[in-house]
Amino acid sequence: MTIRTQRRKAAALLKRALLVALLAVAAISISCADTRTARMDSWRGHPIEELIEHWGAPNSTAKLQGGRRVYTWITVYSMGRSYRSTFTTSKDGTIESWSRQPSSIPGYPK
Repeated sequence: MTIRTQRRKAAALLKRALLVALLAVAAISISCADTRTARMDSWRGHPIEELIEHWGAPNSTAKLQGGRRVYTWITVYSMGRSYRSTFTTSKDGTIESWSRQPSSIPGYPK
């Protein structure tokens, strides 16, 4: 077998290994997102006090018309990545909905 043939085979193996690794990362990312969504959905119907006991005090709150409230937590991960998790409650303090989105924090790199 020539050196040229060996190099081609090595390159093909490397490409396959890279493809397998990328597919594995994609599968793990999807699985984590599904788990996070299920975890966030599980708070619906619970009193906001339970979430506060679990997560700690929110970074901000806002009162809406009709007595509903919005509670927001900012979470900063490594490399300055941050997310804003927002929960909306009914007027009796029961969690009705949530959202989670990337957030920028002044002073942190993006």
